[in-house]
Amino acid sequence: MSRSKSKKEDLIAQAEIYEKELSEEVGEIKQQIKEKGSQALLIGGVLLGSYLLYTLVSGSDKKPKSETKEGGSFIGGAIKSYAIALALSLAKDKLVEFLQQLEENNQEVKSEK
Repeated sequence: MSRSKSKKEDLIAQAEIYEKELSEEVGEIKQQIKEKGSQALLIGGVLLGSYLLYTLVSGSDKKPKSETKEGGSFIGGAIKSYAIALALSLAKDKLVEFLQQLEENNQEVKSEK
C-alpha cells in the first residue's frame, strides 16, 4: 500500500506543477491579448479619425438643395482647415508612436529567442 500511496503523492505533486505552469501561461496569454487589443483599438481609432477627416474634407455630393449654396465665410473655412490639419497631425503622432512601440516589442521578442 505504501507504494501506491507514494505513487499517488507523486502524481498529485506533478499535477500541482502542471497546474502552476498552466496558470502562468494563461496569465502571459491574457497579457498579450490585452496588449494586442489596445493596439487594435488604437489603430481602429486612428482609422476612424482618418475616415471622418476624409469625409469632412471631401464633402458629400448628396446634400439637399437648400444646402448646396456655400454660406460659409473665409474665416469658417480657415478654421475648418486648421482643425483638420491639427487632427491629422495628432493622428500621425499617435500612429508613429504605435509603430515605434510595435518595433520595440518585436526587437524584445527577437532578443529573447
